Parts: sequence; structure tokens; C-alpha cells
Amino acid sequence: MRYRFLLLIAFLFVFAQSKAQIPFIRHLVNSGFYKEAIYVIEKDTADYSAQQRDSINYYKGWAHYSLKNLQESSSSFLKVSHTSPFYNKSFFFAGYNQTYLGNYNEARSILDRADRSKEPTLWLYNFELSGIEMLKGNWSEAKQYLELVPEENAVLNKQVLALNEIWKEQEQHRKKSPVAAGIMSAIIPGSGKIYAGKTGAGIASMIGNIGFGLITWENYRKSGIADVKTILFSSIFAVNYVSNIYGSVVSVKVIENEHENAIQNQILFQLHIPLRNFFD
Repeated sequence: MRYRFLLLIAFLFVFAQSKAQIPFIRHLVNSGFYKEAIYVIEKDTADYSAQQRDSINYYKGWAHYSLKNLQESSSSFLKVSHTSPFYNKSFFFAGYNQTYLGNYNEARSILDRADRSKEPTLWLYNFELSGIEMLKGNWSEAKQYLELVPEENAVLNKQVLALNEIWKEQEQHRKKSPVAAGIMSAIIPGSGKIYAGKTGAGIASMIGNIGFGLITWENYRKSGIADVKTILFSSIFAVNYVSNIYGSVVSVKVIENEHENAIQNQILFQLHIPLRNFFD
């Protein structure tokens, strides 16, 4: 840690004495000094050539990417011109940034601008589009793009298989309805929670509602509707009954949201892995 600090001080001293040079910026990025690299780039007023400016925009985009400033990263990556050796890497990572941010149409637009003249890059393009369509919920379109990527490709093989498994899992998943859960619990208290997969909570809710219902009925039969105990227990029963319906609806929504978030995280993870392997 001390070595890194002294190295940074030395670099900043050199920068203070002369104009920032691209090797210096590159070294800062490669050494993990991302904030410092961005600072140097933004303070630099040197008159660079178009090719050099491409490199600077790439390193700035990579620094922001490493700091998880994805929108800023995309903005820098997209300034890299098509003549730069960093062009494709920049645009694929800019596309992934927008995918991660949920800007799927923007991500597709960026990827469409990548150079897909060589087959491996075309395969990567179709792979990324497959994931984007999955995230949008267009599973049939996602499968079509995925089928354009040969599984024997060494870089994409494991990720293609992973996306295929996610696709199969989604095909088999039967989405549960919050409305159905509410209706079920209205008819048989607790059954909606059992439907949601929370069997223990459903049985407890069923027992509680039946218990308070029977106590309320017993007090009503013995003492009448105006009796204090009848009013008390009927109120408790009503609250439990309504809470049971509401809880069933919420349980299904939570479970479906958790399932969807888990699927989205898996897809984003699989989309990211080949980008690092493909361009590094």
C-alpha cells in the first residue's frame, strides 16, 4: 500500500512538471489508479492527434467502468472512432453498460454500430443480443439469436450453455398470480400462502383464522352479537382474515420479483464474462 502511494506521488510530480502522456495515463489505469487517471485526463490540455484522443477516451471509459460509473463510461467509450484498435471493445462494453442500466434499446443501438465483419465478433454480437432479449422478456427472439452462436466456440461455449439453461428454466417456470392467491385465501384462509410456496405460514394462517372464527361463533351463539367478547373476537377474526388475503397477494409478488431478479442477475453475469475473455 505504501509503495502504491509513493508511486502515485511520483507520477503526480512528473505530471506537474510536464504534459500528461498516454503511457502515463495507461499506467495509472493498469495500476488501478482510476480516479487519478480521470483527473489527469480531464486536466490535460495537450493537443493530441485523433488516434491519441481515441486512446485517451478508451482509458477514460475503462477507468469509469472500473469505478462502476457506467453512464460516464459509455459516454467515453462511444467517442472512440472506428479506426481505433479499441473500437470494438469500447462499443461492446458501452453496450453492456447500457444493458446493465436497463437501457436495452440504447444497448442494441450501440452494439449495432460494432464491426461484425469477422465471424467471432458476429457470434459475440448475437450472444449479447440474446441476453438483451431475455432481459426484455422476449424469450422466443432470445432463442433465435442464441441459435446463431455455435456452441463449439471456445470463448462463448460455457455462456451459451448457461443462457440455454436459463431459457429452459424460464420455459418451465409457471408464473403465479397474486390475484389467484388473494381469491384462494378469501375462500380458504391460508391457501393463498400455500400456493405461493409458503406452506408453514399458510398452515399457521389457516389455523389462526379457523381458531378465531370458532371462538367468535361460540361467543355469538352463547352471548349474542352485542357482547363485548363477541365484538372483540370478531374484530380480531376480521383483521386476521383481511391480513391473510393481503399477505398472500404480497407473498406471490415478492416470490415472483425475487425469481425475476435472480434470472436478470444470472443473465447479466453471463453477458459480462465473454466480454473480458474475448477482448483481453
